[in-house]
Amino acid sequence: MDNAESARQRVIGRRYVVATALLWSAGGVITKLIPLPPLAIAFYRSLFAGLALLPLVKPSRWVFRPAMLPGAVIFGAMVGLYIASIKSTTAANAIFLQYSSTFWVIPLGLVFLGEKPDSRSLLGIALATVGVATIVWLGRSGTPGEERGILLGLASGLGYAAIVTEMRGLRDVDPVWLTAVNNLGGALTLGAWIWCTTGSIPVPSAGQSLALVAFGVLQMAIPYVLFARGLQTITAAEAGLISLLEPILNPIWVVLLHGERPAPATILGGMFLLAGVACRYLPWGTRGKPEANPALE
Repeated sequence: MDNAESARQRVIGRRYVVATALLWSAGGVITKLIPLPPLAIAFYRSLFAGLALLPLVKPSRWVFRPAMLPGAVIFGAMVGLYIASIKSTTAANAIFLQYSSTFWVIPLGLVFLGEKPDSRSLLGIALATVGVATIVWLGRSGTPGEERGILLGLASGLGYAAIVTEMRGLRDVDPVWLTAVNNLGGALTLGAWIWCTTGSIPVPSAGQSLALVAFGVLQMAIPYVLFARGLQTITAAEAGLISLLEPILNPIWVVLLHGERPAPATILGGMFLLAGVACRYLPWGTRGKPEANPALE
């Protein structure tokens, strides 16, 4: 593949991840609309997402790699922790804290994939990390159980970084198949945990079932396929930075539809996250033709 074609493929990969972030950003709004326990929401969302994707994959493309097994377990844990965090603190805090993954994406990518980030990615992630730290230390809104929600959000961030690394490492696997395995394996993990801890899995009403199906397909299945496709041509660190668009948009939708306003420190932290994205993609300090900006193309 020549340089021009390689550059074109990277631009396409970035667009996939931008689209992923837009769809993911609806998660906070939808989660707060469904009156079910957090782990039950996470279980059904992953289950319906996986079932929707499985028929789209030809059996000849069903492959198994050893990394898929821990990946599916981590995926389920990540989703459950994130949904539980949304239920315990503000949606803005939950989504921003999931992006504490910026602490982990670079070392995980370096250790497991041998990918060294460029200097602009490092600076962008440093700014994003300042934003996350601001929210952790100062982003309190006074809601009950908020400390627990913050810890859950941080834990989901570590899980998210592991999933980004896994999907990048398995970029030669059909992304639809990989997404289906992650969701179904995650649902199995969540279902087993709910059953072992409570003895039963809550059964949603007809209306809740429709909402959960839509949640799983539109906000989980399709975005993760797009994300996996993006990771076929761009690095894990770059994908992690682009997807920081999600925590910028997520609290905006929640404010508009639920009136839930984040703390001032959360807004400040979000500005640092946005600065990290701008640092990586705006064409400042470059010579010659600037690098493509996925948000503008």
